[in-house]
Amino acid sequence: MVPLFGHSNNNKEVFGFVAYPPEKDSLSVEYDIKRVSAGLKFGFPYMAVVGAQYTLPFFDNHFAPYFDYSQYSYEDFNKESEFRFSEWGISYFIKEKGKGLYLGVSHSNLSYNANFMNITLKNGSRGFGIGEVDLRTTNLRLGLKTGGIFYFRIEMGYGFGNLPKAVTFRATDNSDPNHTELASEDIPGINGVSESGMLVGNIGFGIAF
Repeated sequence: MVPLFGHSNNNKEVFGFVAYPPEKDSLSVEYDIKRVSAGLKFGFPYMAVVGAQYTLPFFDNHFAPYFDYSQYSYEDFNKESEFRFSEWGISYFIKEKGKGLYLGVSHSNLSYNANFMNITLKNGSRGFGIGEVDLRTTNLRLGLKTGGIFYFRIEMGYGFGNLPKAVTFRATDNSDPNHTELASEDIPGINGVSESGMLVGNIGFGIAF
């Protein structure tokens, strides 16, 4: 009797040589997705912001929460002022994962703080005071972000909110600290900002990993 050695599937199963293609981890399949990105954006209503974004590993990698922050100050003869801008929101990448065309919704706060040093009071004297006001908006954005380690993005949108044009505060008389009165000063003009809302537009770049 001559033993027969064939290459049939039955022989492979008998000798335990059944070969299966290696299973791929669902996350390893998307190894090219850069989940964390950080960079700079320049535009309005702010001059420049630093920001970070994280692409979530679920919902098919289309959602990415982000946070932006900016702060700058200036002074003139009558006041020392500071603007602070913060924004948090989430983007939805429409077609590609973590890059390409996206829609965004966010909440932002543009805070104005000023130390007024030469205020004309109603009694004719001069006074000083500190004013602070927050300009809060809900923003809708349309943007485009490239992929790769070094990325470029561009965004346009609009922020909805009732934004004041002036800041009201209590001023103290320079010659009589016991005398105070309410005073109001205009907020310096900000590009794209009106009483009904603000335009959002910027270009940016950064790194992703």
